[in-house]
Amino acid sequence: MKFSFGFPLMAHPQNPEFLTAEAIAEFAQAAESAGFDSCSLTEHPLPSDPWLASGGHDALDPFVALAVAAGATTRLRLLTNLTPLPYRNPAILAKTVATLDRLSGGRAILGAGVGYLESEFDAVGVDFDQRNALFDESLEVLRLIWSGETVNYQGLNFSISNSTGLPTPVQAPVPVWIGGNSKLSRRRVAERAQGWMPMPNPAALASRRRSAHLETLDQLADMIAYLRDHAASVGRTEPIDIKYMDLEVGAVGTSGWNSEKHLENIAAQAAIGVTGLSAPIAGDTRSQVVEALQQYGEEIIAYR
Repeated sequence: MKFSFGFPLMAHPQNPEFLTAEAIAEFAQAAESAGFDSCSLTEHPLPSDPWLASGGHDALDPFVALAVAAGATTRLRLLTNLTPLPYRNPAILAKTVATLDRLSGGRAILGAGVGYLESEFDAVGVDFDQRNALFDESLEVLRLIWSGETVNYQGLNFSISNSTGLPTPVQAPVPVWIGGNSKLSRRRVAERAQGWMPMPNPAALASRRRSAHLETLDQLADMIAYLRDHAASVGRTEPIDIKYMDLEVGAVGTSGWNSEKHLENIAAQAAIGVTGLSAPIAGDTRSQVVEALQQYGEEIIAYR
């Protein structure tokens, strides 16, 4: 099992103490010292006020913040969890990811999704109804550009003629982990990606998030079985990373934290094919977050 630390920035308004380069670097260094395998940031360039008021959150630009984390560490992988591909022109995104991967020594992971917040699509000038077509085409264009070869491409949305994107990423290919619970997302993973990031999604929120309902490990096991069956049907033999989370044990640093139950749940997830976990880390101050990371390393990561 591999462990990922999501920077504690999933709030509105955010704690200003966390919005500094020093805080990002401190958290990344603490996570690396505790034995975490990766750190992650999400992406919301311009969320709507109604969404923020109903439980949404603000966000830093993930690539800028992950570059800060890269400069403060030597081993920690750098994951966007996740960036909606339709928001960004694939030529610009290819350059951004390649640069992060090159300057970090090959540590970038592109966590990618289709996106679901229609108001944000409007804000960035992207047709919400074309999001699936844009996602598929963008992923294809990214791979072509990262190859370092001359690109000639004519698609529905992008036209590239005799163009080359250098420098290439260190990794060939840059791992792409796709988020989303739908069968379409899992087929994309099986055919075109290195990892899958399912999201716990209670029935009450399924329509809002535009993603399939997922609450139990039995449901997740069924989803993983579909993913594996489709991978086999297309002749895939490479392993697929699957990153999930544990919402039953509270967060480190809170009164509800249950490390023994968490270890049991990790074993149960591993048994159905989960290979990575987003750790439940909490804290109201920088020192509390660092202490929680250290505690998680001692109580959980040390026993993997």
